[in-house]
Amino acid sequence: MPSRDDHLAQTRHNTQFYISFDKLTCSDWAATVLFYTGLHYIDAFLATLNVHPGSHDTREKFVRQIQELRRIANAYFALKNSSRTARYYPTARFPTQHIQKLERVHLGRIRTELQNYLPI
Repeated sequence: MPSRDDHLAQTRHNTQFYISFDKLTCSDWAATVLFYTGLHYIDAFLATLNVHPGSHDTREKFVRQIQELRRIANAYFALKNSSRTARYYPTARFPTQHIQKLERVHLGRIRTELQNYLPI
């Protein structure tokens, strides 16, 4: 199972990818990368509890049940919903303001809350 540090390494990898492309022309990828970055922050936290969700459904259960994660549930689901739209609706494109909100507000909230438990 991936460790906390493995998941945090993936967040850094995703962040490097995110900064490497044009968010205006690739807003679908921007939304997707931001979601998976948030997902790995959550999985890093869960790894500290020796919990390793094997599916999105299992992870969502923990996001809804664990007190520390409930505080970021809305941010996580906002990222997930935009990513899902981007992945399943090929014509979906997001305005710059939407991507900025995903990054600064929603992913920012996840990072801020989890930095109390993780070396972010």
